[in-house]
Amino acid sequence: MKKLLAAVFASAVFTLAAADIHMAGDSTMMNYRGNVAPQQGWGQRMQELVKDGVTVKNRAIGGRSTKSFKAEKRWEGLLREVKKGDFVIIQFGHNDGTKDKPERYTDPRTEYKENMKGFVEDVRKAGGIPVIATSIPFGIYLENGSLKPAGFLDPYLKSAREVAAETKCDLVDLYAYADKELNVAGEKKGTSLYLVLNPGDYPNYPEGKSDRCHICFRGALFYAKAFALLAKQNKLPIAELFRESDISPMDAALNAEDIYIVKKAEAKDKAEEKKPETSVEL
Repeated sequence: MKKLLAAVFASAVFTLAAADIHMAGDSTMMNYRGNVAPQQGWGQRMQELVKDGVTVKNRAIGGRSTKSFKAEKRWEGLLREVKKGDFVIIQFGHNDGTKDKPERYTDPRTEYKENMKGFVEDVRKAGGIPVIATSIPFGIYLENGSLKPAGFLDPYLKSAREVAAETKCDLVDLYAYADKELNVAGEKKGTSLYLVLNPGDYPNYPEGKSDRCHICFRGALFYAKAFALLAKQNKLPIAELFRESDISPMDAALNAEDIYIVKKAEAKDKAEEKKPETSVEL
């Protein structure tokens, strides 16, 4: 009997360890190339947090909503790669709220909700396990030092939570977690997670950048670790794919090694080195 139980347990562990993670979402989740560093999406940091043998397949791409992700057959392509027992993380909302772009816009109470429910059903039909993640907040602080409320994003957050409850789908509420953590951290630390850059510090942004929607490598690590932490705290099945960690998401983000930064003095020296030699004819 003991041998039988051991065999069953070993089989279950093997099946879970063989599971992959697929990701569907927008620019806050997608992978970026080095030519836009230090910008990253939080899905880009997931591979370093999972156990050996787990592969993260990030299909998130900028500017997409539940509507356009389906229309471009990106969702269809993702489903073709899902095998039994795989997890699919779904995060949309930012681009669904762009009313001036009809190819993206969805009403939060009707079409968006229907699309999210459809995603959940599709994953289950493919043998996978869907996980809904709420959209991340904008890194905008008010004069009183608090994080700005969700605004247009709020009804999409509510609908995402409702879909999770109505379909009994696992939910990782990144927005709620980040809203609390960024308020506690304060504006200086919270802003450092976003693509707010000083002029001359990064070769890809010589004039600096002030983008409080997209995130830098710190923010990507923060949200990826937040996802893993919340999954473990809520004892979700996907939590078994992540390594254990004693470092909080915020501490990990603030202490992350900045491999992209170029100090102004160094940048000036490099520019001088690249200047072509000139000769003067007398």
